[in-house]
Amino acid sequence: MKKNALIWGTAIILIFIAAVVTSKNISSNKYSQSSSASPLEKTSISLIDSGSRQKAADFTLTDLAGNSVSLKKLRGKNVYINFWATWCPWCKKELPDLEKVAQEFKNENLIVFAVDVGEDKTVVSNYMRENHYGFNVLLDTDKNMAQQYSVTSIPVSVFIDKDGNIAQRNVGVMSESQMKTIINKLLGK
Repeated sequence: MKKNALIWGTAIILIFIAAVVTSKNISSNKYSQSSSASPLEKTSISLIDSGSRQKAADFTLTDLAGNSVSLKKLRGKNVYINFWATWCPWCKKELPDLEKVAQEFKNENLIVFAVDVGEDKTVVSNYMRENHYGFNVLLDTDKNMAQQYSVTSIPVSVFIDKDGNIAQRNVGVMSESQMKTIINKLLGK
């Protein structure tokens, strides 16, 4: 009986300590939900050094209109690829900023692709129409491209320079200003 009381007492004390430590960490975390900026917005963004850039894996995917798109055929252009899905809440948060950036840079040496991971064309088409998005969408229905780019969670943004090398990779939600910072550096602005 005393042994059970000792075990329960110890368990209650440990739970109390864990609750106190957790609440202190949450309230002192400068990136908690009460903050107006995400953790990514608090970090500085710099491109991968051009000497240590890795070749981007070539891909050929189909867009919503049924056209085939290949990275190899885009050499000479900078490419921004955003991996996403319609069911992803973080992607939904990021897509309005992706739309703004795609429209702002459409006449630059930049191609923006949102690569939908694993969903049916009809689902993606309906989502794009309902939300009035106009950026280019590629379908990675079999998730092969996501595997090639080691995408294990979404959203993921990959910025590829005009030589076909990965200049920057970001995991998680990006703001419009973060996207613009990387794109401007990629374009040499």
